[in-house]
Amino acid sequence: MTGKTAFVTGASGFIGTNLVKQLGEAGWQVIAMHRETSNLEYLKRFPATLVVGDIGDREFLAGAIPEGVDALFHVAGNVSFDSAGDEAQTHANVAGTRAVVEVAKAKGVGRFIHTSTGAVFGLHDGVPIDETAPSNADEIPVNYCRSKKAAEDIVLEAAAAGLDAVCVNPGNVVGPYDRVIWGPFVEAIASGAMTTVGSGGGAFCHIDETAKAHIAAYDRGKRGERYILAGANESFATAAAIVAEIVGVAPPRPTSERNPDASDEIHFVTNQTQIMLCDKAVRELGFKPVPLRTMFADLCAWMREEGLLPAAPPAG
Repeated sequence: MTGKTAFVTGASGFIGTNLVKQLGEAGWQVIAMHRETSNLEYLKRFPATLVVGDIGDREFLAGAIPEGVDALFHVAGNVSFDSAGDEAQTHANVAGTRAVVEVAKAKGVGRFIHTSTGAVFGLHDGVPIDETAPSNADEIPVNYCRSKKAAEDIVLEAAAAGLDAVCVNPGNVVGPYDRVIWGPFVEAIASGAMTTVGSGGGAFCHIDETAKAHIAAYDRGKRGERYILAGANESFATAAAIVAEIVGVAPPRPTSERNPDASDEIHFVTNQTQIMLCDKAVRELGFKPVPLRTMFADLCAWMREEGLLPAAPPAG
């Protein structure tokens, strides 16, 4: 048992749920913050004290975050890729992060772990990047990239001013409890609703290793540093083909043509190739890259257990 206490924002989300699970398994006491509208089906499976509030509400945060709490994991964030939601996304990602950081400083938290993203570097089509890469996030038409970069800048500025803060920058995170991005991706392929996939590619990491890296960032991360979490740089067509094989359907066709059902931002992102290097996280956090097939096999197995996919056909 660690005897430590963690405050987790965005605890009911994909990364948040997995982090709460692993913190509990490691003996942490967890205070799990979620919005009033959050689906708690998965979060409630794991031991935690649940608190309801808005990350932009400083008064709530001041009452909910314990004085001198060992770790604050700021996982909450808006991951929309539809420009219609840009205002709400900027409020959640930027104003929300500013509020959490300010209260964290006032409450004297032991260490602040910020769930950033590889998207803060923008998109450098086909060019491998590490933590030293310049960002073009403000120059591309994707508000998620811009707003998360602004959020990370707030955290890094606070770290430079004395807050003990560390950033982790996951790529595309895949694994159990995802009902927002890659879970729906699997469902769309399995149902035949997805017939094409973008011509680009991305950097992928397993949710288990991503959650472990958050905890390792508390234990071993360096203040003011960023750690890219990736390991599998693959095309979206490869990801789709792996899923199609697992669920037993024909794979979607890769194309750069516009899918009328996709937003402008999704069309742009899925036709770029993001390549991210995670050597620093491997070296300093003990992060372990995982093959893409393993990630999607684990996700599909969980979805079958949850009744979100039909059972696998008998072998042979």
